Amino acid sequence: MAFVLVFSSCKEKEKVNEFDNLKGNYFSIKQFALDEWNTFSGESFVIVKTVTENGKADSSFTNSDTINWSAIFKTFFETDISDRKFLGQYKFSQFDDDNDGSHDMLYEAIDDDVLTRKLLITLDRYSRKVTGLYVVTLRKSPFHEVMQKLYYNPLKTIQIQTDDKPLVGKKKFTVVTYDFMR
Repeated sequence: MAFVLVFSSCKEKEKVNEFDNLKGNYFSIKQFALDEWNTFSGESFVIVKTVTENGKADSSFTNSDTINWSAIFKTFFETDISDRKFLGQYKFSQFDDDNDGSHDMLYEAIDDDVLTRKLLITLDRYSRKVTGLYVVTLRKSPFHEVMQKLYYNPLKTIQIQTDDKPLVGKKKFTVVTYDFMR
């Protein structure tokens, strides 16, 4: 009988150790961005950048070779929930949308202490190709609140909305949109 207990105990340890190597099982925005970059880098295309701040808009033309990708990636990378430390901090659901033929995966924060409050991944129902990412973040302190809504439609649109609400001072609502002209 003692042998069985020792054997069970060792077997249980193996199971725990088996999971120690996991990096996380939530969607990785960083990995998705790397895949997109590797697939489309070297392909040059025009991008229209529109910045709207408190209702006043300004547009400019740029291209994929000269745009500041690091600033855009940084904003999206901050929302990545694939690290193992986030396991158990999100409620996951998935559903089909018959109106647009998509399959959607939704991660919603359980705890208010995490930056990423919502992550919606929209996939083509048949090809399983990502057709959209939508992320909601919230940074909150007693004196300041910043909510961001990020949207990416592969090679069509990147949009970053920032609603900045200080306790004292002027509120600022900014929308930066990158429209890909392919």
